[in-house]
Amino acid sequence: MTTSPSVEPTTAGAAALEQQDLFAATNRAYDMVFKGTVDFFVIKAAKDLGLFDLLAAEPRTLADLATLTETVPPRLEKFLITLEQVGLAARQEDRWKLTPFAEQFFADPERHRNMTMVPFVDYISDLIENYYLRLADVVRGKVDFTSIVPHPPRTREDSLFYETLHRSNIQLFVELLVKRARLADVQMLIDVGGGIGDIAAALCQAFPNLKVTLINLPSALDLVRENVAAKGLSDRITPVAIDMYREPYPPGDAVLFSRILYPMNAQFCSMLLKKAYDALPSGGKVLILDMVISDPNHPNYDYLTHYLCAIGMGFSVLEFKDHAIYPDLLRQIGFTDITFDEGYEHVLYQAVKP
Repeated sequence: MTTSPSVEPTTAGAAALEQQDLFAATNRAYDMVFKGTVDFFVIKAAKDLGLFDLLAAEPRTLADLATLTETVPPRLEKFLITLEQVGLAARQEDRWKLTPFAEQFFADPERHRNMTMVPFVDYISDLIENYYLRLADVVRGKVDFTSIVPHPPRTREDSLFYETLHRSNIQLFVELLVKRARLADVQMLIDVGGGIGDIAAALCQAFPNLKVTLINLPSALDLVRENVAAKGLSDRITPVAIDMYREPYPPGDAVLFSRILYPMNAQFCSMLLKKAYDALPSGGKVLILDMVISDPNHPNYDYLTHYLCAIGMGFSVLEFKDHAIYPDLLRQIGFTDITFDEGYEHVLYQAVKP
């Protein structure tokens, strides 16, 4: 008699737990080698073929898609089946369409401006080709990191590249900030490193009496002005060119660091928080919104992407810092009334200058 192989039953709790741990670890290992590879490169190919745009417009037949993408129909069909298996495409009778997930993150980036992955696809592809595939030599000291766009940005085009990346995944954590920020009595907010102005705009819409001075680099100021003008907020959001590391901050009732401090070591954080303290009157507030990057059970791959690049830099202040250090840093500087909120893998600390 032929029998199928089976897993022997175990009675010892420790042995059963060990086996489950091994199974979970096996799945994790497979994901690390295979899943990321398949996920990214089918997304990259689908974008290069124009499939996301074509299928966002309407469901289409295989023959129609093959003609429009200038592809070999049998090969395209296999590729579409792969997209289906990873949750990006679905069949509707004889036609193909995008899934809601793909529609949200990989189609029409202008409509999904604050929750889209489109700007990252070509950027990550370039990093893979020119840096990640050479990472062993980076660690050996034979290769340095060179961004495809200069940083800090020098021109409008440079700034547009970075601001497009930075604004593309902010929607959920901005909801946390809007719902929890103690800004009802604040007249002037200093937004340090405030990007293109989307966060300041969301706060102005939530707090009708709020005005914002937004600190950014000179090359980004016109982009900020154009963005806030399009939102009808030119009279409430004013961009200024200030070196946030070296120059004092303008006076205000509150200072916001939104995803600015999370990658910096404690020394840099203290330096910037002291500058905020000096800019505030008695009763003024500081707000720190950060990604969580130090959870050993949940790696933050957004941050790891940047951290890997820092390996190839001669100098970097990037480190893995536990956000739990903020209360002590704030108290050492002189802040009181420290509060804490969390959500969407972000934390929000708020404190008051006595």
